[in-house]
Amino acid sequence: MVSPYRSLPPLTTLRTFEAVARQLSFTRAADELALTQSAVSHQIGALERHLGARLFTRLNPGIELTAEGRVFLEGARAGLDSILLATDRIRSRFRVGMLTISAPSAFATWWLVPRLGRFAALHPEIEVRIAVIEGREPDLQRDGVDAAIVQHPSRAAVDSAVEMPLLRETIFPVCAPTLLRGSSRRGIDLAAETLIECEPEGEETAELAWDYWLARLGSADDIRPRRLRFTNLAAALSAAVDGVGIALGRAPMVDAELAAGRLVRPFGKRRLVKAQKVYSLLWRAPPDQRVVAFRDFALDEACGCELAAGPCGIPASERDTRTRPAWLANRAARRAAAASIS
Repeated sequence: MVSPYRSLPPLTTLRTFEAVARQLSFTRAADELALTQSAVSHQIGALERHLGARLFTRLNPGIELTAEGRVFLEGARAGLDSILLATDRIRSRFRVGMLTISAPSAFATWWLVPRLGRFAALHPEIEVRIAVIEGREPDLQRDGVDAAIVQHPSRAAVDSAVEMPLLRETIFPVCAPTLLRGSSRRGIDLAAETLIECEPEGEETAELAWDYWLARLGSADDIRPRRLRFTNLAAALSAAVDGVGIALGRAPMVDAELAAGRLVRPFGKRRLVKAQKVYSLLWRAPPDQRVVAFRDFALDEACGCELAAGPCGIPASERDTRTRPAWLANRAARRAAAASIS
């Protein structure tokens, strides 16, 4: 059978061509590739003869790509990128102890990172790499990710064979304590304050927008408070901590700020809404022992939390001193049931 790649130019010339095109210099490309300038010129000449076209115009001084060179550069880079991606993917599978986890920045900053010390103490042999991916769901293979924190509707998360629901956010207004001076917590005037809003990334739900909360809090339709919009939740919450206005906090992401007193809940603890989506852990199938170790750890961290969304989450009826010991005694069985879906 005749090879379908018989008309390809010598592959070594592609890397050399990309370096020259990027540097726009034979000399700098030669230094980068640890070749002589003569060898680089020879390879470019061989590539041009193979293609039957000039790829560079020689200037005085310097060089520039021809129209044919720009077309060929686009294809060469796409091919080299694909080879590089496949190489990294294979290398990462055999890299001892390396575990790459992707997560949105807010979840990584406020939930995942503060817990990594405990994971490292339990599994010192596993090196963790955090990849922050915003605005899209990661492609585990293409992005070189072993496991990912994603947001999905709760039913979809429970029914998946490669996904485990962890926790559901609770949403409520938050602000700096300085904004409450001179007014009661129930009497804060929304019309007089700036409302800090985080613009949606992809498909968001109504409870994350201030229009939903203005109606819920009984604000008059003709009141139009000032808005300050951010594209990043971390920046929005930082503005709230600085006293700029009132933001929509998401527990457990704001738990540390509330505990430290940097943020307060101006409408008390009863004004809250459960998010329609849950945070879930998604992994490659079949999961290796690194992923299993992290999956069990993440489940344990979410277990017992009032925000837990997974099958191991302690139900409200079990959150008292009489029944909690019995529930904890059955934790292993619940963990086994959660793992059985994978």
